[in-house]
Amino acid sequence: MPWCESCSRFQEATEIDTEGHCPTCGTVIAPPKRTPWHFKLLVVATILYLTYRAVQLTVWIIHAL
Repeated sequence: MPWCESCSRFQEATEIDTEGHCPTCGTVIAPPKRTPWHFKLLVVATILYLTYRAVQLTVWIIHAL
């Protein structure tokens, strides 16, 4: 739970908007959450791998017939 210095109280995570502003005074108390770069890299690598395996399966099926 982020602390707002201006209001002198904790703010619930559900009360804070997507940009991290306090609902009472508008002060930025929590920076917006960003997706880590290594998670994005993992997603891209997984998509590439699964695409490669799908192509490999398709070629195998064509040659098996």
